[in-house]
Amino acid sequence: MTSGSWRLLKRRLAYSNPWLRVYEDRVERPDGMRGRYGVVEVGDAVSVVAWERGCFWLVRQYRHSWGKRVWEVPCGGLARGEAPLSAAKRELWEETGLRAKRWLRLGVIEANDPVVNRFHLFLATELVQDRPQRDDSEADMICRRWSLAEFEEAVRRGTIRDDMTIACVAKALLDMKHFAPRVESDK
Repeated sequence: MTSGSWRLLKRRLAYSNPWLRVYEDRVERPDGMRGRYGVVEVGDAVSVVAWERGCFWLVRQYRHSWGKRVWEVPCGGLARGEAPLSAAKRELWEETGLRAKRWLRLGVIEANDPVVNRFHLFLATELVQDRPQRDDSEADMICRRWSLAEFEEAVRRGTIRDDMTIACVAKALLDMKHFAPRVESDK
């Protein structure tokens, strides 16, 4: 495998579980020097901005890797063979109890190197409240509606730091401004 001017010499699976794989790669850089490079491969996921009357919904849940509760857009992994839009609808309903009549695909954002993780981003509008269907790990999840001004202030103060949430909201705002006619009906 050659990518750009780096060359993969050997790949070793160092660890895996149902959610991720960690590889140790032996590489040759453009200057001819050889070295090791760690790669964390995580499955595709979805993130949803649920937008309604100038506000959107965030959930707050405990994230073990950070050791704290964080505010983020509804998100989650794709089940094997699941289409991104189906996963987005499922995650929004499970985490917030919201169902949307209209959906806009916002594209894909990739995590920072060396993490291989793609998030399929969606904007959900024309929301209808239902009952959340959270799994055991989300039992104490909180759902809250945020105004854009509240969100901006929380990002400035560092209350909201989740990179995917900030990127997803920014992408949604850009696309709503420029591509609002693309929003599709869920019929």
